[in-house]
Amino acid sequence: MNKNYFFIILVLFLLVSCNKKGDEKVNDTGKKRDFAWRDDITMSDIPDIPIKGYLDGKEVQFAYINFEKWRGPNDNVINFSQVKPSQNCGFIEGFSGFTLINKGAVINKGEWVKSKFADDSKTYQVFFKSGDRKSSAGWNCAFEIENLDEKSVTGKIAVFFNDEKHSWLAGKFEALVCNN
Repeated sequence: MNKNYFFIILVLFLLVSCNKKGDEKVNDTGKKRDFAWRDDITMSDIPDIPIKGYLDGKEVQFAYINFEKWRGPNDNVINFSQVKPSQNCGFIEGFSGFTLINKGAVINKGEWVKSKFADDSKTYQVFFKSGDRKSSAGWNCAFEIENLDEKSVTGKIAVFFNDEKHSWLAGKFEALVCNN
């Protein structure tokens, strides 16, 4: 009789364990990850995780994040780079990562959303660079600048690219301010 109880408990345990696997999100290679690519975005979709991304199907980490204020053309740029420059605010040799630009306009404290790939981005541009290739894929984006001062910018972002490998960038970040 004890063997029967043991067998029933074992079967129930296995059934419960198997059902939990369906809740995990996986990327195209079957590897578990915290966040999954989407074809639309809202502010509430930004995950509460440190910034990370998937670039050309591979998970990437960032060595350097900066917020550039270009005085001449008045462009504002946030770079999420896998490579750190030899000096802060210097040229990023061999840049590989993600870039968000507000062309000819400032990026202020607050929220900004481009929900769908086809939505008009107005003055914003977003792209990724991997090796010699710069993306031209459609993208959507939600971001918030939470704090902006003379030395740093903190915020959160989620960007999805409509490329074949479903590249994306998401999470909370802190960027060094560079006045160029």
